[in-house]
Amino acid sequence: MTQTISRLYGAASDAVACVADLKEHGFGEGEVYAVAPPPPGQNDLSTLAATIAQGNVLKAKAAVYAEGVAKGGTLVTCHAPFGAAAKATAILDRHNRIDSGVPDPVYPRIIYDDAAPFSSSLQIPALLDDPAPLSSFWNLPVLTPGRASLSEKLELAELSSNPAPLSSALGWSTLSSNPAPLSSLFKLPLLKG
Repeated sequence: MTQTISRLYGAASDAVACVADLKEHGFGEGEVYAVAPPPPGQNDLSTLAATIAQGNVLKAKAAVYAEGVAKGGTLVTCHAPFGAAAKATAILDRHNRIDSGVPDPVYPRIIYDDAAPFSSSLQIPALLDDPAPLSSFWNLPVLTPGRASLSEKLELAELSSNPAPLSSALGWSTLSSNPAPLSSLFKLPLLKG
């Protein structure tokens, strides 16, 4: 999985230095893409946006970048492989970039808590301090006194005097004098020690 990072430079020399720096740090030909300003009179924004989009830049962002390139800027895009995005961003940012009009993505700072590693890894709040964690997590109302319970809504008795309601409903006996009922049912021999 790659991450696409684009920066706009006002001077072509800064863009050339950035491309060289990226290649020097291991980013290959297919990972670095540059679009220079077109010759005067040929700066059609839709054509320029299409050229930028060929570098795997989203069309909406390519249209904004095209305006900057049409004004004389040079766009450098790096497709950083998994784990190399921070290095590529640092290289792209140290070569006098200018505002492109596309805001940089904001990534939340991940806080890791050793006491709740699973919650920290998935970035979900720990459920320990909540009296009704599943209700809070799924945004469901909590059943409280005065409200109808699930049993009341389904018109079921909450407590039963029957000690084995499932067995009674299915017509099964709860206790058997047979010490090996499954073996007897399937006519299997008993293992003896």
